[in-house]
Amino acid sequence: MIRFCFNSLVVWFLVPGAVSAQDRQTEKLLTRIQEPPTYVRNENYERKWFETIKTGIDKTRDYLGNYGPVQVYIIGQKTNELEDPKVAQAIVEAFCRRRQSNQGERLSDCLKRSGASLIERGKKGSTEAYLSYVHQTDPPLAELVFINPHGFPFPYLYTRGIHEYTHVFQRAFPRTPTWMTEGGAEFLAFYLGDQYEWIDFEQSMNKSMRMVQSVGNEATMKDFEDVEKLEKEQPELKKYYRHLAYDAGVWAVAFAIHRSKSRSVKTYTQEFYPLVSKLGWEEALGRYARVANVDEFYERFAEFLDEPIGAQMEMLAALKP
Repeated sequence: MIRFCFNSLVVWFLVPGAVSAQDRQTEKLLTRIQEPPTYVRNENYERKWFETIKTGIDKTRDYLGNYGPVQVYIIGQKTNELEDPKVAQAIVEAFCRRRQSNQGERLSDCLKRSGASLIERGKKGSTEAYLSYVHQTDPPLAELVFINPHGFPFPYLYTRGIHEYTHVFQRAFPRTPTWMTEGGAEFLAFYLGDQYEWIDFEQSMNKSMRMVQSVGNEATMKDFEDVEKLEKEQPELKKYYRHLAYDAGVWAVAFAIHRSKSRSVKTYTQEFYPLVSKLGWEEALGRYARVANVDEFYERFAEFLDEPIGAQMEMLAALKP
């Protein structure tokens, strides 16, 4: 996971790296299942935060399907909710026991370290939302963790649930580049959030485009194919993670949908991701967006970014449900 700060909020992201054809054959993936997500929360924390997150997750499940297994943690301290040792211990034990396996972290270590850190961060006032992928369990487990969600602006918190559950869906398929993973989750957060009148799709996309344009020529979206690699080789660029993985990524996903034969948002999830399973993300993108290769996609997208905002917004208007 990688930690970034946006507007005083601390957000952690599970960031997949590049994956080879051989790795795709052995990668442990989530599956479509009947069991809905399970929830662990401290019940002395105001219930509306749980209900808001669950609503966003459930609307995304309705749209994408139910994938998992998933356990959702909603941990909060607005006054002194986590100070009761029994409340804190119940959360930590639920967290650690669910992720046990022969290859994983020992229960005793988890209780003292990764489990305990959830409570520590909650007490310190950190506001976080992320997906953690526990691949050592059988089957693998997706954890959606929300710490002090009252710190997120409302009703943005609904779309945070959409974004994180979209990552669960994505984990049922081989990994894609960072910008596509984050951009795809952000696109659905904007798109579905607008349908339920939690946010405005066009305003959200317009704001993201302004973020992209603010970067200038220092970096491009292509630099964010693998953010773990970038952290090691070009750490000076990580300051643009929000701008290029999220904001350029959300526009690149919209651009790919617009270039597809149907221009349909729904078929992006129904057609593109199965292609990733068959071909890998590069060939899948070429076929779906009707370009010769990924380099051509990047070239065409760069040209699109140079167009006036009016033309860019017209492209959005041409997308179909």
